[in-house]
Amino acid sequence: MQQVHINRLGVNSIEFDTGTVELPLSPGEERSFELVMINYGAPTHVNLSVSDSLRENITMLEDNPYVRHEEYIPIIARIPYGGRLYTKGQVFVTVGYGSRKAGFDFNIGMPGPDDANFTVDVDTSLSTPSKSSSRGYKDSGENWSSQLPEISLQMVRSVFEVASSRSVYMVAVFVFLISVTVMVMIFLSVDFGPFFGFYPSVFYSILLTFLTAFLLIRLPIFK
Repeated sequence: MQQVHINRLGVNSIEFDTGTVELPLSPGEERSFELVMINYGAPTHVNLSVSDSLRENITMLEDNPYVRHEEYIPIIARIPYGGRLYTKGQVFVTVGYGSRKAGFDFNIGMPGPDDANFTVDVDTSLSTPSKSSSRGYKDSGENWSSQLPEISLQMVRSVFEVASSRSVYMVAVFVFLISVTVMVMIFLSVDFGPFFGFYPSVFYSILLTFLTAFLLIRLPIFK
């Protein structure tokens, strides 16, 4: 229900209790709505009309009432089958034989997401990286660049240490093999037939095997 006050603030003045009236309807539904006209001055004719968008949705049972003091004007609102789910428009009140006209918003139906005019405020600062983040990336890059020479030097040192430790053992084994080879050649050039028989040769072989195994155990080449 909407109340319209006429001649309260002056001759032909028009006031509304509310600036917007919402009437929820479904397609095919029809509902009556009362417009209360209150006149604070001399009796007068009041003309009622609607905007073009509401012509198919609103029916005025009395569009030119004569208002003495208080009149109830019934209005029928409907949404046809297959019509728009939500329709916005205005209801106009004209007094003083057309000298003064005013209206209020009259919305019919169920507003959808597109009719609600939702807005989402996006902070522009989200699209730019923060100074702390950019500073952190810069500092991390500088730290890596400053630590890279030190890391490379440590890797070179460790490689040289490993190579030097293993090279010592390899040289020792190489010298040992050369010595054994020279000794074997010397022994082969001299006739030691009387000193080497079957049993002495077996003994020398066993002794040489134990000596080789002892050297392999004591020299941690592969450690």
